[in-house]
Amino acid sequence: MQDSPSLLRSRGLRATEPRKQVIAALSCGSVPRSPQEIFEAVEGAVNLVTVYRMLEDMEKAGLVHRHHPTGKFVLCPMPEQKGHHGFLHCVRCGKTEEFMEPALCKIENTIAKRAGFTPVSHLSAIDGHCAACR
Repeated sequence: MQDSPSLLRSRGLRATEPRKQVIAALSCGSVPRSPQEIFEAVEGAVNLVTVYRMLEDMEKAGLVHRHHPTGKFVLCPMPEQKGHHGFLHCVRCGKTEEFMEPALCKIENTIAKRAGFTPVSHLSAIDGHCAACR
């Protein structure tokens, strides 16, 4: 993955120190983090409202993904890959891995089309147990 300034700039975002700190906070480990946890990790460099705004901007830019079952965020390890990204989430330890599977995206689009539905985004999450927790 690119360094945080290059990553931010590649998505049209300014590489400010607070944004770099948010990316650093999300880079630590593979467990999704809440805005509050990110705020605490950046140790008051920005207020909580700003953390929410930055996460929203980064989500729109495809740099982070919201893990909808928990409302927490993860750094996208594949921001250069367009299309459907999904999550494998361990219900024991909280570890979350991202995957990209174009075939799954096609299946979901087919299902939506049959129902007369136009998707604007896809999110797949598979809950289970990671190799370390089995």
